[in-house]
Amino acid sequence: MIKKIRFALFVGLLFVIPFSTVAQEAEEIEEIQDEEISAEELEVEEPSIRSWFNGFIRDVRILITRDSIKKSELQLKKASAQIIRLRQIAKSDLNNEAVQKRLEKSQEKYGNLIDKINNRVEEFKENNADSPQLKNFLDKYTNHQLKHQEILKRIEENVPEKAMEIIRRNRELHLERFGEVMGKLQDKEEIKQSLKENLDERKEEIKSRIRRMEIIEELGEKATSTIKDQVREIEEERKELFQELKIKREEIEQEGKS
Repeated sequence: MIKKIRFALFVGLLFVIPFSTVAQEAEEIEEIQDEEISAEELEVEEPSIRSWFNGFIRDVRILITRDSIKKSELQLKKASAQIIRLRQIAKSDLNNEAVQKRLEKSQEKYGNLIDKINNRVEEFKENNADSPQLKNFLDKYTNHQLKHQEILKRIEENVPEKAMEIIRRNRELHLERFGEVMGKLQDKEEIKQSLKENLDERKEEIKSRIRRMEIIEELGEKATSTIKDQVREIEEERKELFQELKIKREEIEQEGKS
């Protein structure tokens, strides 16, 4: 009798262990589908005393650097750090008016940094149109701007309505300005290739790719005719992917309602 009981328990474990493993793996897959863009991906640190000190050193370097592209690279890091701070603020109590003001001020600082980069790079291109240094920077700039957009879009989805309006209004302004600058600084094929590469990043995170798709579509609506044409071509070339992501988006929305 005891042997039979032991055998039954053994057989049961053979079924239970694989099932629990599969369930755990499924849970992990679901978790990685919407991972946040990390500070490390933007080459900065999460807010801390150490990051504050490093930020101070970076500000000194910005002040003394004369090379336009190097200065822009440092300011891009500063803008990325500001986006990470903004995300941290957005996790606070956004029904509090003081927190809402901090959120607006943080977005304003971010916008000012991006404007400085845009203006400096446009000015640099006037006399250095074929600079490899400029091209390398623009590739990185596009990648980081789309990551910033994704962070803002995710914040937008998870905050109270009043804060959502603040985030959305500023995010759309940044996106529109970004489209204008890219239209001036990159040729059609460079823009198209850069957007496609960014769409194909983070393949495991379905929600992240949906946001990238939505950002690219928004860019096509708000940008100059040059970029609109490139977005249309991307949508046509990647039609199956766009359709698949839209179906996934509908499924996620339905799950949220149920």
